[in-house]
Amino acid sequence: MGWRYWAVGLVMGMIVPAVLSWLGISPVWRFAGLLVIVNGGLAVALGRRIYRRTQPGWWLVIWPLVYLLGSYLFLPQYTWSFAVVYLCLAYLGYGLTETKQAIES
Repeated sequence: MGWRYWAVGLVMGMIVPAVLSWLGISPVWRFAGLLVIVNGGLAVALGRRIYRRTQPGWWLVIWPLVYLLGSYLFLPQYTWSFAVVYLCLAYLGYGLTETKQAIES
C-alpha cells in the first residue's frame, strides 16, 4: 500500500530533519534550503506522481502527516505549520496535473 510514498515520507519527514538538527545546521539554511525548496518541490512532485499513477487521493496526506510528526520531534515549533503548506502544494500538484491532462485531451 504505497510503500514508496511511506519511505519517502519517513526519510524526508523524520530522518532528514533529525540529521539536520543533530548537525547543527543554522535555522536560515534549514528554512530556505530544506523547508521551502526541497520539501516544497517534493510535495508538488508527489502530488503529480500520485495523479499520474492513478493512486488514491488520500495518499496526498502521507507526506504532510509524516513531516508533521518529524517537525514536532526535531524542529522548532514554527515549522509545524509547513505540514499544511505541503498538503496544499501536493494537492495543487495533483490538481494541476489533472487540469493539464484534460486540456491536452
